This record gives sequence, structure tokens and C-alpha cells, in this order.
Amino acid sequence: MSSMTVRDIPEEVLETLRALSSKERRSLNSEILVVLEEGVRSHLAGKPTAGLERVPRDIQLALWKELAGTWEDERDTAEIVADIRRARSMGRKVAL
Repeated sequence: MSSMTVRDIPEEVLETLRALSSKERRSLNSEILVVLEEGVRSHLAGKPTAGLERVPRDIQLALWKELAGTWEDERDTAEIVADIRRARSMGRKVAL
């Protein structure tokens, strides 16, 4: 089998791959191969590449739990919510 070196992998991509490999009980190398093979198959089939919607729900949950409580922000909750609402595009009316 051939081998290659990949440089300049964004830290968040590497951390996601590590979390996926841990959750799937694979080595990081094996997980990278699985993700790469799935991506190539999707690309050749003309399917758009996907984000978290392709990650199984239990893995998404594990990733969110790992992230929970680690976000730091100087703003209070009301300011954060207001910023989120201001950043949203106009769409259908939703009662919150």
C-alpha cells in the first residue's frame, strides 16, 4: 500500500477526526481512511459533500457533549441571544 503525508490540517478537523475515531473505536489512521473513502465515493457519485448531517446522531451527541461548557464569552446570556437573533437572515415567522 502507498502512503502519503498530509500537512496543515486545521486543528478543528483533526480534533473532530480524533473524536470520531475514538467513538468508532478505530485508530486515527483508520478513521481518516474511512472518511477519505466515503468522501471520494460521494464525490464520484455526484453527491454533495456533507457536514454533520452525515455523522451518526450518537457521534454528534458525543461531540456536542465534549464541547459543552468549554465555550468562553465575556457577554452575558441576553447579549449572546440578541447577537444571534441579529445575525439571522429574515425568513418565516417563528414564535419563540
